[in-house]
Amino acid sequence: MRPSLRSASLLTALVLALSACGGGQDSGTAPAKQQGPRLFAATVQSAAPEVFNSPLASYSIGKTADGYLVTDSSGREAPRTVAATARLRFSDTSLSFDADGIPGQIYRLYRAAFARTPDAAGLGYWLGLLDQGAVMGVVSQGFVDSAEFKNLYAGATTNSAVVNQFYLNVLNRQGDDGGIAYWNNVLDSKADTVAGVLASFSASPENISGTAAAVQNGIAYLEAGVAYAPAFPLRAAYHQRTFAGGTDYLTVTGSCNGYAAFSNAVPASSTFEGGSALAAQTTISLGLTTCTPRDLGWSLTDYFDSSDALLGHAEPGAEYDVAYGAQRSLPAAAKIGDSGTYAVQSRYADSSKQGTPGQRVLSYVLEADGSSATTAILKLTAQHISAASQTTLTRSTSYRISASGTLEQLSVDEAYSSGIHLLYTQTPASAQPASLIVTDTVAGSGTGAQSGQTLTVNYTGWLYNPAAGDFKGQQFDTSISAGRTPFEFPLGMSRVIKGWDQGMVGMKVGGKRTLLIPSSLGYGTSGSAPSIPGNAALVFEVELLSIK
Repeated sequence: MRPSLRSASLLTALVLALSACGGGQDSGTAPAKQQGPRLFAATVQSAAPEVFNSPLASYSIGKTADGYLVTDSSGREAPRTVAATARLRFSDTSLSFDADGIPGQIYRLYRAAFARTPDAAGLGYWLGLLDQGAVMGVVSQGFVDSAEFKNLYAGATTNSAVVNQFYLNVLNRQGDDGGIAYWNNVLDSKADTVAGVLASFSASPENISGTAAAVQNGIAYLEAGVAYAPAFPLRAAYHQRTFAGGTDYLTVTGSCNGYAAFSNAVPASSTFEGGSALAAQTTISLGLTTCTPRDLGWSLTDYFDSSDALLGHAEPGAEYDVAYGAQRSLPAAAKIGDSGTYAVQSRYADSSKQGTPGQRVLSYVLEADGSSATTAILKLTAQHISAASQTTLTRSTSYRISASGTLEQLSVDEAYSSGIHLLYTQTPASAQPASLIVTDTVAGSGTGAQSGQTLTVNYTGWLYNPAAGDFKGQQFDTSISAGRTPFEFPLGMSRVIKGWDQGMVGMKVGGKRTLLIPSSLGYGTSGSAPSIPGNAALVFEVELLSIK
C-alpha cells in the first residue's frame, strides 16, 4: 500500500482530545449509551430511507443508469427506482449500495478493525452515529479502544507488530518493507495514532478494491431504534405442535356442510423404507349434514427422521409418498412475506411403488396477521399431482404462529379435481375439554365398578359450554324426570358412549361423579339428532345406584 499520511490535522487533534477524555468503548459493535455523545462532532440531517413493506427476500433489485430498480416479486407494490446513494428499509433489514459514501466507509473500517464481517446491528449503530455528525476518525478511535480490538491485538506489543498485523488483517497480505517502515515512523514519531493509521489502511485504494466484492450486492444493516418484523420459528413451532398431539374440532362448509375432527397422535417410533422413523398419525372424521355418505373417516401418517426432515407420507388405500431431495423440512425461521417449497415427494398408489410416480409438493407462505407484530399466519399447502401432471387435490392448512413458537390451527381448505371444495374452520362453539375429565363429588363405598359388570345409574346430561362456570350448557337428557326410571347398562361393552365406558370405571355404589367428555368420546362429528349437534362436548352428572 502506498503511504497516505494523515498528519496532525484537526481530525487527528479531535481524536486525541476525545481519547484523552476517556472516550474508549467496551465493544466494537455498540458502546455504552452514556459514552455515545462523546463521539459527536456536529449534527447533520441524514436522508430519509426509502421504505418497503415486505422482507428483502420478497424483492428483486437490478442496477439501472439512474440507480437501482426495486421490484416486489409478489406484485403488491409497484416497481420503484431509487438513487444509487439511497438507503432502503425493508421489513426485516436495511440496505445501502453506497459503497463510496458513509455506509461503505463504515463497513470497511469496521471490517478493518476486527478482521471480520460486520454484524448488522453493530454496523447500523455506528452508521447512525456518523449520520448524526460523528467523524470517521472518532469512530476508529472507539474501535481501537474496544475490548474486541484489544483482544485481537493482544500480542502486538510494539508499533511494528501493530503495523504488521494491520497488513495481515486489513489487506490480507504481508507488508512490504517500504510501507512497514513508513507506518512505523508515523507511529514512533507520534505523527498519528493507531486509530488514525487504522483509518488510513481502511480508506486505502487497496482495501477499497479488496472489499468491493463484499459490498457489490449491497450493505445490509439494522438501523438503531427501528422495530423490524420478527422472525417466526417455523420448524420449532411445527415440531412443538406435532409432538403435543390433540384434536382440532372444525365446522365444514363449501360443497358440503357439517362437522369435522382432526385428531393428531403423538409421534411414535416406527420404520419407513427400511429405516427408523417417527410416525405422526392424523385421524380425520367428518359428519356431513348436506352430503352422503353422512359419516366419513380416514387416517394419514407423516414419517420424519430425528431432525424433523420429512421421509414420507401414507394414506392407506389412497397414496404412498416418498420424499426426495436435500430440502425436506420447513425453514428454521421466516419473516412475513417469505414463501417457498419445503419438500417434494414421489407419489404412488401404495407401498409397492408400482407405475409412474406423481408428485406431492409441500409449500409454505407466511402472511401478516392483521396489524399484529407478535403473530403471523402460516399457510402450509400440499399439492397432489398425478403421473399425468394433473392436480388432483390441493389441501391448504392455515395456522396462527406466534413469535415465541406456538402454532394454532385455524382452517383447512381442500379443493379436489372433481370440483368438490371443502372448507374447515374453527368456531368458538367447537371448544372442547382437552380429554376426559372425571371428578367424584361423592366417593361412594364398596368395590369400584369394573368392565363387564352391569351398572344402574341416574344421570343428567348437558352440552358442554366453556363459558359457564360449571361448563353446563343446555340440558339435553335426564333419567330423574317424571315417568323415567334409572338407566341400566353393561360397562365396557360399547353399549354406551366411550366417555361413559371409560369414565365409570372404578366408581362405587352411592357415589356421584361428574364427567366432562370431548366429542371424540361422545357422539363424534355426527352428533345425535335432534338435541346433540356434531362435535359437541358433553357434561354428565351420574349417581351409581347398584352394581351386578
